[in-house]
Amino acid sequence: MSSIYGFFTGSHSPSISLIKDGKISFCIEEERLTRIKSGDNYDINCELSCIEAENFTGLKIIDADYRIFANPTPDVFARRITNNNYEKVSHHTAHAYGAYYTSGMEGKTITITYDGGGESTVMKVYLCEDGKMNLIQSHPLSSFGSLSHVWGFSTSSMRGYDQNGEGIWKMCKDEGKLMGMGPNGYYDETIYKMLSTVINYKDFRFYPSGSSSKTMFLGDMMKSHGYFNTQENMEVFSFNLQKLTEDLFLNFIDDLHNLYPDYKQLCFAGGLFANVKLNQKINELNWVDEIYIYPPMGDEGLSLGACIYKAVELGEITKPFELNDMYFGKSYTNDEVSQVSKNYNLKRTKYNSKDIAEYINQGGIVGWFQSGSEFGPRSLGARSILVRPTDISTHKILNKRLNRYDTMPFAPIVLDDKFDSIFTPVKSKYTSEFMTLCYNTNEEWIDKIPAVIQKSDKTARPQIVNKDKTPKFWEILNEYYLISGIPLLLNTSFNSHNQPIIENPEQAFESLKLGVIDKLIIEDYVYFT
Repeated sequence: MSSIYGFFTGSHSPSISLIKDGKISFCIEEERLTRIKSGDNYDINCELSCIEAENFTGLKIIDADYRIFANPTPDVFARRITNNNYEKVSHHTAHAYGAYYTSGMEGKTITITYDGGGESTVMKVYLCEDGKMNLIQSHPLSSFGSLSHVWGFSTSSMRGYDQNGEGIWKMCKDEGKLMGMGPNGYYDETIYKMLSTVINYKDFRFYPSGSSSKTMFLGDMMKSHGYFNTQENMEVFSFNLQKLTEDLFLNFIDDLHNLYPDYKQLCFAGGLFANVKLNQKINELNWVDEIYIYPPMGDEGLSLGACIYKAVELGEITKPFELNDMYFGKSYTNDEVSQVSKNYNLKRTKYNSKDIAEYINQGGIVGWFQSGSEFGPRSLGARSILVRPTDISTHKILNKRLNRYDTMPFAPIVLDDKFDSIFTPVKSKYTSEFMTLCYNTNEEWIDKIPAVIQKSDKTARPQIVNKDKTPKFWEILNEYYLISGIPLLLNTSFNSHNQPIIENPEQAFESLKLGVIDKLIIEDYVYFT
């Protein structure tokens, strides 16, 4: 067995991952360390991530058995940190291996990757079965359009540009704002047809090519003509962009199904599948048995995908497996946390789950810091903020505390054995452990949990919490259920607006000091002012 370092760097969302003896050992994104969101910080390398990985794991990059980069690769950087001893894997191949081999899926499975373009393609499609992958489609960037381009450049145009000519809202960072407000809009035939001129689909082809420049032109023209002047205007545009995306991609999925009717399991990776509403529509197709979205679906997940690719090549990973959690970052001991806390004038008590559950039930806003930090875009119980889900006023309170916009719905965590009674359809529950798709909320629950459902379409993006996989996170949720009768909590990412999710105890203590949260649980202790 061997040690494998994987890298993605030199574009956006750089990261580093380590697999040792066929097991994921460490993963971290550069933005967690630079404290600058990847969408605001293009063309950087994973310099700080490499240092963090070596320090925490004790394994130098040059001492690993293998070093592999997902393309596109900045070779000057790669040569420097590896002593010119490294290899490469295709961008979309790394996406696909990350998705399929962490899906746990047995039998016939289709794996699809889709984004704004790797080194040469925007999409790849694989037929997979029993640990084997067979590439059946590859869509070149030069001759295919990309839905991801349409989302990215629409986002850049919507709020206009700053003095440096950069979008106020940025691609690879703010597309979720459009998706979040889309359900508040309505169908507009004119806007839908305009969007259809920059991206369309027929016979396994997304067309025309050059969707990035075409979308930029269309978005800037619409901005200048007042299409984005009001909140309602932006919501209507977003609704039609979401609808077109769903219409085109579902046509593509159905065409695949007609060719391969025995393949009823689907795996996805790539930036497009950060769109949890699209994922929901796919999951609701009658012929689909289950879908799985790679938790670090964007380019940040490529370093782990590259590691997995190499481990498969070496025979150290032979079939898909399930992830217990995504807590692959640096963790801290109680003693280390206590040492840091001395720099702050804080009180401390021993953690008691019943006491904290009662505090949340009374309206307290709690910071939750446990284990290694999550790998990927979601806070999943390592760096989270927990709040009761029962008050619609929670939106305003949290947005004020976190300095966030009111366009993004907050998401619930839910006890695994209660999910079926609250959300539909009841499938693809494994991928929902990572908060990667939306579900419809059953009618009797809508008024009970208004803080965690979208106000217009009443959907939610739940994270299923499993007692065996994440016992401490399950325990606090279960204690809240025993007190309140509500088997859900609001879980939002532990960060203020426009900042990456927090990484270390210092950042958590600063949030407590600034009043972002009321109490802070780090490992086995509760801190408060």
